Amino acid sequence: MEMAGNITTSTGKAFVVGTMSTEALTALFDLRWMLVLIVVLIVADFWFGVSESLKKHEHFRFSRAGRRTCNKAVDYVTYLILGSVLGLAIFEPLGWANHVTTAAIGLGFGCIWEIDSIVGHVCALHGIKNTFSIKRFIISLIKSKNKDIGEAVEDAVDNNKN
Repeated sequence: MEMAGNITTSTGKAFVVGTMSTEALTALFDLRWMLVLIVVLIVADFWFGVSESLKKHEHFRFSRAGRRTCNKAVDYVTYLILGSVLGLAIFEPLGWANHVTTAAIGLGFGCIWEIDSIVGHVCALHGIKNTFSIKRFIISLIKSKNKDIGEAVEDAVDNNKN
């Protein structure tokens, strides 16, 4: 075993891993209510989506709905973790924002899409024609500033649906 000063290198590695895992658990604890929000939004979207399909007498497969729900959960947790890691790695050391704020911003994007989906399902259930979409509104704002970027975002959102 290699010695570096008075500590072996394996002990040093264990210390670093232990410190980082403790910090990661602390960050996750700080984000616990955002994780609850993700679960609530995804369950609500699943519930209203299934209800809409049943009301319209559409062919419904639980395997497809479950797969899409799991994919959404992974997407939103990824937004949350990406925002948190960016906060821990960049924004906190610079003193601009903490990891909870940056995680909330990252999750905010996912919430916008999910709330748009839930509103669409609820309006369809109650026979209301929903002509407003948060996604379309944001894309039109981006297009008004820069047409090329707006079209790229629109293509990305449309490709994400398939």
